[in-house]
Amino acid sequence: MLKRLLLSALLCYAGTAIAQTGPNSTKLVGKAVDAVTGKPVEYASVVLLHPQDSSVVTGMYTQPDGDFTFNKVAEGNYVLRVTFMGYDKLVKAVKVVPNKPTQFVGTVRLQPAGKVLATVEIKSEKPAFSMQIDRQVFDAGSMITAEGGTGTDVLKNVPSVDIDIDDNITLRGKSVTIYVDGKPSPFGDAKTALQMIPASTIDRVEVINNPSAKFEAQGGGGIINIVLKKDKAIGYNVMFNAGVATRGQLTGNANANLRIRKFNFFANYNGRYARTVGSGYSNRQNLIVDSAGTAFFTQDSRNKNSNGGNGGRIGLDYFLDDYNTFTIAQGLNLNTGNSADDIMLDYLDAKRLAIKNGERHNSSDYRSPNNNTSLNFRHTTDKQNEEWTAYISYSNNRSRNYSNYSTLYKFANGTPDDNDIQRNVGNSKNQFWNIQTDYTTPVGKKGKFETGAKVTLRSNDNDYIAQLFNQTSQQFEQSLSLSNTYYYKEDIYGGYFNFSNAIGNLGYQVGARVEQAYLHGFSYTKDTSVNNRFLNVFPSVFLKYNLPHNENQSLIFNYSTRVDRPGFDQLLPYVNNSDPQNIRVGNPELKPSLTHKFEANYSRYFPNTKDYLSTGVYYSQANDDIDRISLLDTTTGVTTTRPMNLATDKDWGANFTYNLHIIPRWNVTTNLNMEYSKLTGANVNNEYVTYGITVNSNVRLPGKVSMQVNGHYRSPRVQPQGTFKAMNGVDMGIRKEMLKNNALAISLNITDVLNTQNYSSHYETDAFIQDYTRKRTTRFIRLNIRYRFGKMDPDMFKKKKKQEVPEEEADDKDKEKDRKPADSRL
Repeated sequence: MLKRLLLSALLCYAGTAIAQTGPNSTKLVGKAVDAVTGKPVEYASVVLLHPQDSSVVTGMYTQPDGDFTFNKVAEGNYVLRVTFMGYDKLVKAVKVVPNKPTQFVGTVRLQPAGKVLATVEIKSEKPAFSMQIDRQVFDAGSMITAEGGTGTDVLKNVPSVDIDIDDNITLRGKSVTIYVDGKPSPFGDAKTALQMIPASTIDRVEVINNPSAKFEAQGGGGIINIVLKKDKAIGYNVMFNAGVATRGQLTGNANANLRIRKFNFFANYNGRYARTVGSGYSNRQNLIVDSAGTAFFTQDSRNKNSNGGNGGRIGLDYFLDDYNTFTIAQGLNLNTGNSADDIMLDYLDAKRLAIKNGERHNSSDYRSPNNNTSLNFRHTTDKQNEEWTAYISYSNNRSRNYSNYSTLYKFANGTPDDNDIQRNVGNSKNQFWNIQTDYTTPVGKKGKFETGAKVTLRSNDNDYIAQLFNQTSQQFEQSLSLSNTYYYKEDIYGGYFNFSNAIGNLGYQVGARVEQAYLHGFSYTKDTSVNNRFLNVFPSVFLKYNLPHNENQSLIFNYSTRVDRPGFDQLLPYVNNSDPQNIRVGNPELKPSLTHKFEANYSRYFPNTKDYLSTGVYYSQANDDIDRISLLDTTTGVTTTRPMNLATDKDWGANFTYNLHIIPRWNVTTNLNMEYSKLTGANVNNEYVTYGITVNSNVRLPGKVSMQVNGHYRSPRVQPQGTFKAMNGVDMGIRKEMLKNNALAISLNITDVLNTQNYSSHYETDAFIQDYTRKRTTRFIRLNIRYRFGKMDPDMFKKKKKQEVPEEEADDKDKEKDRKPADSRL
């Protein structure tokens, strides 16, 4: 009922807004593109000036597709000025004529900053990195080493982002929320969502360390927003990708869109298949010997995994008029996979003599179909930068998995010990509703007010049945301690406001977000429940100071609060005994962890060399920090790992990024991050200094050939009972573009060239010391082919009749002889 009421209200408001829009307005429309590549230039500053005194009439930033629109422009002569970092300033004379509701400025082509030498082609590229007031932006198109991969491979190229062996993602060591096109991913957890997104469909990655009050507060590390490629110009655009890699990996995807007048149809399909092998080794010393006399325990494992997925999305944009746009989309995905693990277990006494050994064999397979339906509405008015948007999304994700465990034990003299045989069946159903509305309006000449509300409804039904083989009866019997039938529901209601303005060179934004969270869960098998409610206020402050007389420098300060609410997988009172000596369990008693974050950044652009500098310092404090802790049972010798609210986590850090153009065709981006972390609590006291460095080298060779080398190193990082050991790796890629407009591209890349990527940890407690290393296939040689074609023409679907064409060349014929040059750069 709630869903129907909200949808009805959305449609009613849309109808009212449409009825209030008047036809008597003159609109100036244009588009900004890169003069060399033809790609849209986003966030370019477009200002309309009076020619007499250069006073500002109005201004705005270009949209992701490069479009800009000025409403209610009076008749007369104007000067259009377009500027963006890395491009020469463009100035163009514009005349607005009467009795013309819509007038086209045409496509303005921005020239890359710097000199163009005779007989030498200086090819421009979209900046690989840029800094905005609240986020860092990374161009996915420049990440050659990720071509043919998924969203996970793209994020491996982003500094401060760590991806472990299980593809879990953290930002500066903290949990992160993944957005897709500014909205929470509809397909489950971040790991699953990124595996479903082909790298070729990603336009850019936005890292928001300190999100403002506009964004939901979940995720102590911040938000990573994946922005997908899109084109809504009239015409059609099609792109195919196919890739093959060593170890039997296959990928393929197709994307297409067709714009016919008021309708824009879009669709995509992606398929993937991968096989990997891995190994692991653990060496534990029990400082307190267990009842069997075990003082040392080693574990050696080998595993094979295969997984695949097929999915797609289809949708429609409907441009009702100049002010109202509806978008509806439907996505479907199916993921399948299987794995096999062989584990050797050795139990040794204090003299490292064998007590007994075991052979463990695990096998599993799963099938997970997902679907998502979304409806978007966007309404603008004649008032510049006034906008109202609404969004409704529903996702239904299911999963069914089967697994079998068997362990054969033998004593040192060869006598058999008890054998363990277990089979499991798991079924889960996840439903996710996301309902959101936002409104933005200008205040005065420079101010802006934003407000909005959001409802997030999640539910999870989980039915896990574990059966143990009874050696006496020779039958499988259900285990009440391992089985679990559980229901979990999470409802979050939020609202926010933001106000921004400027005083001289100082721009500011203040806001606050209120979220009421209800967490309910019940285990029918264990007769335990979770019933929590939390009301939190999350303030945020952003300050940006543009240094006087130097528009290429700025200082940014921000403060925000974030929260880590325990997830379903952490609260679920499950027992995972796939590793018999290292059991993992959930914790229904977890509480949210609140994080305070401060950050100050300085950025500078050097127009002569096109170099870019961004540096800053940050501090965060997470209270009741959620982390995993392992405890040893000194009787059985089994460790149990569970998530807990362990301590207060304080982090002091500094970040340095420099983009250096060594020669016109060669640039190197270096990122250095240093951090001092301190964990303090009742049972935890640990501190460490860690640092990470990433070097990304991009070279454009003659013949439309590009090459990239990416190297990274991260020193050991603190954890509650020890450290994660250092990590390092090198990736390489080369791409050759061919045909007109680079329609065909062939790339070859090698990930982890030196085969050094592994994941290791060191634990040290009063009861045991343990070193653990895991390694999986990380070195791949991947070949990818991309082919695209299309045609963008505003007159493609119009009747053949004389009419004005929205291009600069067509406009020139109707202009007065004494007008200024259409493309004069100052």
